[in-house]
Amino acid sequence: MDTDVLIIGAGPAGLSAAYETASRGLEVMVVDETLTKGGQLIQQTQQIHSLPSLFPPMRGFELANRLKEALKNLPIQCLLGHRVVGLYKDGSIGITNEEDVFPVKAKKIIVATGASENAISFPKWTLPGVMTIGAAQTLINRDFVVPGKEAVIVGSSDFTMDVVLQLLAVGVKVKGIVEEGNTAVSKNTDLVNQVKETGVPLYFGSSIKEARGNGEVEEIDIETTKELLTVPVDLVCIDGGRAPILDVFYQLGCAFGYQEKLGGWIPLYNTKFQTNREEIFLAGNAGGISTQGVLILTGMIAGVSVCESFNLIKMEEAERIRGSLWEELEIFENKLDAAKWQGRKKHMENFKVPLIKDQFIS
Repeated sequence: MDTDVLIIGAGPAGLSAAYETASRGLEVMVVDETLTKGGQLIQQTQQIHSLPSLFPPMRGFELANRLKEALKNLPIQCLLGHRVVGLYKDGSIGITNEEDVFPVKAKKIIVATGASENAISFPKWTLPGVMTIGAAQTLINRDFVVPGKEAVIVGSSDFTMDVVLQLLAVGVKVKGIVEEGNTAVSKNTDLVNQVKETGVPLYFGSSIKEARGNGEVEEIDIETTKELLTVPVDLVCIDGGRAPILDVFYQLGCAFGYQEKLGGWIPLYNTKFQTNREEIFLAGNAGGISTQGVLILTGMIAGVSVCESFNLIKMEEAERIRGSLWEELEIFENKLDAAKWQGRKKHMENFKVPLIKDQFIS
């Protein structure tokens, strides 16, 4: 199987990159392990406000539908339920559907593999009923399952606060939000105030000491600055943040750098979102954990850069488009966390490794 562009990942960044490349006439193949396009957006019911200027504020699943709709009638082949297993000596990529493995030859690759949730460990944290905050949202919005009756939440990011409101909306009694820091991680004061108005207690400077239960979680100990609280619950949702999914980059031999604000180890890349391997680009959380609006912008930048490499866009025009997209990206990340933007700038400044030309189809 041959294609001009292979995009690994069908989340918001991958779909945005697919539109930029396919709409300019390139043959595009999109591979994703899941059976649906849209990534985590498809189960997000919260309103997303910080989106590129092309999009009005909308709910996550609405954004997913809009991105998918834009790809209709474009030369895109989607291999859902497939994943990358490695790189062959001739430069082709091994793809599997868990039954067969077959090679795909691509002239350019965009890796948009997204991020995974980090766990927070404490004694008995593996009891059934303890899950990540993202898993709780999936149960509510995708599977239409109420994950529990009484819950304690660990963490206080924007995402967690959104899911707390969703848990309350389906009848889950949230008995408290536990945060190690002295203030909420979420910088969205409106969102934090919405949660406070529901009467959910926020325990700052606190942590989970232990969970207990016979075959499932039944109670949890919260260690606060003043006392040890034992709270009966059947659900504990933990928000340990997210980390980029990097397996494919290791397989493709990309170089890495460390940026704590972007999620830790991530591939090195330049302002084109091009890695040290000349034919491999990246987009989305794989280049640093950020918001949905930023993820879309990274996919657009990577797509434009790939089109430039095919000479479909002249260098001057590509630089103009990228410059405009980078301006939006900077505004979003500075508003969210100025240190994150500075980390991204520094990461790109560290891109001093020589480009390695790969053995893809010429």
